[in-house]
Amino acid sequence: MGAIASAPHEAPVVPAPVVLHVYDLGHSGEMRTVNAVLQTLGTGAFHCGVEIYGREWSFQASPRGSGVFVCQPRRCPSHSYRTSVDMGCTRFSEQQVLQTVQDMRVEWPGTCYDLLTRNCCHYSDQLCRRLGLGPIPLWTMNLAGAGAAVKGAYDVAVDALYPTLLTGCLGHTKAVRA
Repeated sequence: MGAIASAPHEAPVVPAPVVLHVYDLGHSGEMRTVNAVLQTLGTGAFHCGVEIYGREWSFQASPRGSGVFVCQPRRCPSHSYRTSVDMGCTRFSEQQVLQTVQDMRVEWPGTCYDLLTRNCCHYSDQLCRRLGLGPIPLWTMNLAGAGAAVKGAYDVAVDALYPTLLTGCLGHTKAVRA
């Protein structure tokens, strides 16, 4: 009679640990000292990368192509390792993680890097969220966020005043010429 066709049984995905690695920018001792001071204020200037399945993924400025890159965990060549934060476990398989990173390679071109609004910490935050985890700790990103807020307020003020300033300059130029 009717044999029921069954789909091939896939092995269940074992939850995989995800770790955020935090670095002091560059290799100078000065940055470690600056971050030690800023840490008392709950912030700092950091590089971040996300480790999963034995690889660490991050983002950097690049004149062409993707800014997404991979390195050995806790071994980013451009920065000094500081600490790690356990982000929990993802139920994504290794293949699903690689596909997610590949999708993000397209979405994160190196030419779109911005120190305050689209940096390695923002990338790490987005990757963790896509892996079904929460956001990365606020202290890794709030200095850039504060800088972005100041820059945003400055840009709004300049945009609002620019026509007035330009008109004022043109009016002054006419008065001088007359």
